[in-house]
Amino acid sequence: MQTQRDHVHAYQFLMGRMSSALVLGDPASAEVPARRAAVGIYIGLVLALLIAVGFGIFGWLVPGGNNSWKAQGAIVVEKETGTRYVNVGGVLHPTLNYASAKLLQGPNAGAKVTLLSQASLADAPRGAPLGIPNAPQILPSVQDLVGAHWLTCLPGSAGAVAPGSPELTLNFDPGAPAAPLPPDRYVLVQSPEGTQYVLWGGAKHQVAEPTVPIALGMAAARPVPAPQPWLDALPDGPVLASAQIDGSGTSGPSIGGKAYRVGQLFEQRSANGDVQTFVLRREGLAPISRTEFMLLEVAPGTPEPARIDPAAVASAPRSADRSLLGRLPDLSGARWQDHGPAAICLRQAPVGPRIASEVVFAEPVAAAGGVHMRPGTGVVVAALPIPPGRRVPDRYLITGDSKYLLPDDDSMRALGYAGVPVRPISNDLLATVPSGPALSQAAVGATRKG
Repeated sequence: MQTQRDHVHAYQFLMGRMSSALVLGDPASAEVPARRAAVGIYIGLVLALLIAVGFGIFGWLVPGGNNSWKAQGAIVVEKETGTRYVNVGGVLHPTLNYASAKLLQGPNAGAKVTLLSQASLADAPRGAPLGIPNAPQILPSVQDLVGAHWLTCLPGSAGAVAPGSPELTLNFDPGAPAAPLPPDRYVLVQSPEGTQYVLWGGAKHQVAEPTVPIALGMAAARPVPAPQPWLDALPDGPVLASAQIDGSGTSGPSIGGKAYRVGQLFEQRSANGDVQTFVLRREGLAPISRTEFMLLEVAPGTPEPARIDPAAVASAPRSADRSLLGRLPDLSGARWQDHGPAAICLRQAPVGPRIASEVVFAEPVAAAGGVHMRPGTGVVVAALPIPPGRRVPDRYLITGDSKYLLPDDDSMRALGYAGVPVRPISNDLLATVPSGPALSQAAVGATRKG
């Protein structure tokens, strides 16, 4: 007789055949369905448990096991506090700023900054703080160096600076919009000594007589104050003054049957509307440019210009002097440009060893005066001209709102600026930028010894 155990075994056997038929498609298979999956799960759980136990034991025996701070010159930032350290001789020294950390790093200037926990640094020996006070907290990367061109803007030209302020604004933002001064426009500026200049054609033209603005149609124009370093960046053009006519006021040759004095101005209009201008010299009529005519017309003692017909010109004695045709630039077709709310600037760019300057109108920056650039950017410049007895110019890093002297190649290499383009800039313009401390390994070494 079958026992109850036999019935249970028979039931399990039947269920096994049914499972094999359903899962494997073979009711007579000797392999138990899902056995491999179950065994794999059990083994995985055991291995995970063993690994977790192993890491736990290692963490208990060696807490904070990251020892990357031990590399000489390593820059380490503590996760929890943000404190920056540099390993100097096996001792972690807090640093005042990132520039000092790079200088202390020395030959390992290419090493990365490592972020570590307090636990990893718990047993690290600590030293006194090191660094150069007021050095940059953020150093621009090589990719963030700018200076292909920049804007040097006048104070007061946008109404954003207090009257009498001598400061200039150096705008190193490469994306700053600026519109060139149109070729048929000029602007009027004034030096600190009171000398006025007309800016036109990429040059500055000194106004030598008070009647010149009247002749050029800008008697009511208010000149924009311009510091001398800004003016020195533009080349000198011809001085704007009325020509001196030898024998002016004395009796001259008759023109068209009428007697005139030397210095008399003449206009001759042709049938097509063109106007020719002349001045009477001792020997006869001499052609002059329209600009010369305009300046002579308002000069003190000059009689009112006379109009003559082509026949009078043809029969009049002529002077061989044609020097007043090209002495001055042709400003007759140009007009004074009111800059309005815009700032009058020089767009400057290095061209070999010199700096090319172009007059432009730019949007005024929020804070006029000093240096303006995008956060995190900078420029490496060389001060020109080179002082007597020196073979190389002083080099500076301009970042934030200050300039920092880079006294030697080793310091530049430590800061990551070896081989970067160095932009020339005049000493006078550079002097308008506030100075920060020199960034040198010698300076940061002095703080270490102290």
